[in-house]
Amino acid sequence: MVNLLKPPSVSSHRLGTITGLWGEQSPYDRRALNTGIVHFGPGRFFRGHLAYIIHNYLAQKGSPEQRWGICGVSLKSQRTITMLKPQRFLYTLTKHSSCAKNREEAEVIGSIREIVNGREKCEYVLEKMASSSVHLVTLTITQGGYHLDKSFNLDTANEDIAHDLQNPSTPTTAIGFIVEALRRRRDRNMAPFTTLSCDNLPRNGEILRKAVLAYAELIEPTLAKYIRDNATFPNTVVDRIVPQEQESDYNYPNRLLQVRDRAPIVTEPFWQFVVEDNFTGDRPKWEDAGVIMTNDITPFLYMKSRFLNAVHSFVACLAVRAGIQYMHEAIRQPEFHLFTRLLMDDIAAATPVPRHMCEQYMAQVLLRLSNEALPDTTERISSETCRKVGKYIFPILQDAYSRKVSMKRIILPVAAWLLAVREGASESGQPYHAKDTQSAVTAIQQGAVISGILGLENCEHTKVVDDECYQAMLDIQTYGLLATLKNYNEGGLLNETASA
Repeated sequence: MVNLLKPPSVSSHRLGTITGLWGEQSPYDRRALNTGIVHFGPGRFFRGHLAYIIHNYLAQKGSPEQRWGICGVSLKSQRTITMLKPQRFLYTLTKHSSCAKNREEAEVIGSIREIVNGREKCEYVLEKMASSSVHLVTLTITQGGYHLDKSFNLDTANEDIAHDLQNPSTPTTAIGFIVEALRRRRDRNMAPFTTLSCDNLPRNGEILRKAVLAYAELIEPTLAKYIRDNATFPNTVVDRIVPQEQESDYNYPNRLLQVRDRAPIVTEPFWQFVVEDNFTGDRPKWEDAGVIMTNDITPFLYMKSRFLNAVHSFVACLAVRAGIQYMHEAIRQPEFHLFTRLLMDDIAAATPVPRHMCEQYMAQVLLRLSNEALPDTTERISSETCRKVGKYIFPILQDAYSRKVSMKRIILPVAAWLLAVREGASESGQPYHAKDTQSAVTAIQQGAVISGILGLENCEHTKVVDDECYQAMLDIQTYGLLATLKNYNEGGLLNETASA
C-alpha cells in the first residue's frame, strides 16, 4: 500500500482535492482499470470493506490484475452517486483506533470505477453484467434487499419482486438483475458469473441461491435448471465495524491528507473476509491480500456469531443494567473485562471449533470492543435483544448443555437485561426503554424468562436454562451486579457441569 499519510504540498489555508492527491500519489493507474466486478449496494459498509480490500489488492498486484475494477449499482438511495461522482468515485478511508500503535491512518480508495443508478440505467447494468470481462457480481444490500419472508424464502408477494416477475427484462431488484443477466449469458453461450453475497446473513450464499432459483423457476424453469447446474453462490463471512456517518468524519481527510472529501469513511483497523472457494471462473487471488479462502466456512460462522455478535450483546446487556452508556466504557471496567474474557472461555468450550482458531479471534474482539475512537452506545447494541437471544445466544446454551459446560456466566448477561426490561431502569435507577417487540417486553414484564420470550417447548435443557436464569436474576437482585460479576469471576465455574 502506498503511504498517503504525507499530505500533498498545498498552501496551509487551502485544501486540495482527492483527485489531485490521487494524481500525485496513486498506487495504480485507474485509467487502465477494467470492470471485473459489478456490485449492488455501494453504501458505507461496502466502501469500508470490499472496495477497500479490492483497492489494496490492486495496489499490491499492479498491472497484471487491473481487470478487477468495480462498477457499483445503486437501486435505492442515489446519495452515494451524488456525493462521489464529482470526485470521480474516489474517497478517503481512515482507520482509527485508540488501541492501535498508529491511532490514525488515512488513504484514498480508488477501486470503484463508477456507480450508476440501476433503475435509470437498467439496460446499461444488465449489459455490463453480461459482458465477458465481468466474473463477479457482489452484494451488500442488507437483509431487506433480498426480499425474504420470515422463513428466509423469497417473498413473491413483495411489490418489487412482483413487478420484476411481470417485467423480467427491466428488473428493479438485485434478484431480478442477477437472473436476467444470467439468462443473457446463457443465451450467448457465456459462462455464468459467480454471485457473492457480502451481507451479514448466516450462510448468505445459500440464502441468495435459494432466492434466485425460486425467482427463476417462476420465470422459466429451464433457466432455473441452468442456474442450478452451472452458477455458484459462495458463502462468505464479512467483519468490520463501519459506524454510521458522523460530522467528525470530515475532519480526518482535512487534517491527515489536507484534502476535502464529500463522503469519507472512518472505520476500525480490523477486517475479515472469509470466502468459500467455489467459483465458476476467474477470481482475484484474494488470499495474497489477507482474504481467507476456505472449503468449509462453518468454523468462521461460529466464531463471528459467538465471539463477536453474541459477546457484543452480552456486554451491552450487562452495561444497560449497570447504567453504562458506551461499550468501550463497559469493557474497560476491570470486572467487566475479566468477566468477558472468562465468558469467552466458556463459549469456546461450548463451541465445536478447534480452540486454537478461537484464541486469536477472542483477543481481537476484546481490543475492538475497547476502541473508544469509534464509540458505540450500549442502548443501540442492546436493541432487539430478544431476537439476538434466539439467533446467537440460545444455540450457545444448547451446546453448553450438551457438552456439560457451565451456563452460569453465559446466562448472567441475559438475566441482567431481563431485570432492566422488567424494571424499566438500570440498577441505579436510570430509565431504560427496551427497543424490542412489544410482545417480548410484555412477556418479560409479566415474569417470563428465556424459554417464555422465545416461545420454546418445555424439555430438560430449557428447564435447566430457565432455572439458571432465575438464579442469576436472584443473585443480581441480592448482591448487585458488580458483586455478582466478581463472584462469577472468582467462582471457578468453567469446569462445572450444566446441571450443577
